[in-house]
Amino acid sequence: VEPGAGLGEGVSIGPFCHVGAQAVLHDRVSLAGHVSIMGATTLGEGCTVYPMAVLGAPPQNTKHKGGRTTLEVGRNCTIREGVTMHLGTDTSRGRTTVGDNGNFLAYTHIAHDCAVGNNVTMANVATLGGHVVVDDFVTLGGLCAVHQFCHIGHHAFVGGGVMVRGSVIPYGMMGPGGHL
Repeated sequence: VEPGAGLGEGVSIGPFCHVGAQAVLHDRVSLAGHVSIMGATTLGEGCTVYPMAVLGAPPQNTKHKGGRTTLEVGRNCTIREGVTMHLGTDTSRGRTTVGDNGNFLAYTHIAHDCAVGNNVTMANVATLGGHVVVDDFVTLGGLCAVHQFCHIGHHAFVGGGVMVRGSVIPYGMMGPGGHL
């Protein structure tokens, strides 16, 4: 844990974790072994992060000039093995946000400048490109990929392995070929 990191009450940090100087872990955050919290990243109360997750790495965007940007994760999120969530870019929104009660299964990825709502489930290896908006109560199936700048409406369901190239309406369902 680097000097300057903020740790709330009852935070648990397992072996071989790294918590950077700008990170803030609120009450009852639990990091299993081998977790990296980088940059200006905030984890809300009660989040649980599993091994090999990397939260707050710099954005994979060549327009980013290295300025201070953030990753803000809400309360009670479960972040499983190998999940990556990146900071925002200093030439765009400047922050990546994830709401409360999210369930992010193994190897999911949330790119720079995304806005993910509350009660979102991303199954294994689901991926969001930059600037994606995901509203509340969305389920993204395993191995699906959402193209940058798309908007997934509340309560939508995207099936496994689907390549989302455009926005999905609220309560919409998308499977192979664009429909279920």
